[in-house]
Amino acid sequence: MHPPAPDLLPSDATAPAADDAQTGHALPTSGDEAAISSTSVISLRILELMAAQGTECGVTELAELLGMPKARVHRHLSALRQQGYVTQNKRTSRYRVGWRLFLLGRKLVQQFDVVSLAKPIMEDLRNRVGQTIVITTFDPNKVVVLDVVRGRSALEILLSPGTQFPGFHTVAQGKVVLAFGPPSLRDAVLSQPLAASTPKTITDPDRLRAEIQLVRQRGWAEAPEEIFTGINALAAPIFQADGSLFGALAIVASIHYLPARAHPDTVRELMQAAAAVSAVLGAGQAGAAAPG
Repeated sequence: MHPPAPDLLPSDATAPAADDAQTGHALPTSGDEAAISSTSVISLRILELMAAQGTECGVTELAELLGMPKARVHRHLSALRQQGYVTQNKRTSRYRVGWRLFLLGRKLVQQFDVVSLAKPIMEDLRNRVGQTIVITTFDPNKVVVLDVVRGRSALEILLSPGTQFPGFHTVAQGKVVLAFGPPSLRDAVLSQPLAASTPKTITDPDRLRAEIQLVRQRGWAEAPEEIFTGINALAAPIFQADGSLFGALAIVASIHYLPARAHPDTVRELMQAAAAVSAVLGAGQAGAAAPG
């Protein structure tokens, strides 16, 4: 299933949920009850409540806040404790957030720090090229948009933070991941059928391998009309201090303003901006330590 076309993203018409006076979190409405009953969501809700309390919590207290049986909450807490997401005070038998949740929180904070640090660089690049600028990261299954600076051309590209692209081979940012990211991810993508989003999507594995090699050689990727007809993107890698890939910085525009044969000045501006973001993340020479 492909993400919605960037110029056809639906507006958010969801009514706000009621607030929990004790925690400040939104309480589920009746339409959310089925989702809330899932095991993973209950565990997340428990962690959310514990983090909001800021102190040790008892099973009875959490059960009352969640409106669930104590035995059910206890089962979730036991599983979370075994995995390091919560710890239990042996003297009081009460729980608090654990080391694993702390490390996860640090990673998330670091990720969103990248967005604030990259913002001025993205705005400067937008001012230079006039088009929409997007910063993305990735996980083993998809490319995820973290932030967007709107372009100034007559045709606006409407992307939003949180937009996901599961087809690495269909977007320029995904090609950057395949070229500079973990080899295991690249191997996994190449071992599976390559679905077409448009007639111009690369679906032949050998051709994609050649494209990945080209991206590595020149240090940037493009995907003219490969995910949406009439849309092109240029993307360059963003590296972290340890040389690993964080994600990509991209220029996204109509094929009219960003043709398949990119102008060298546009590529240069993009490369310089991506290197600047890498530098604020502590990377040395961008690409020097990229995985093979």
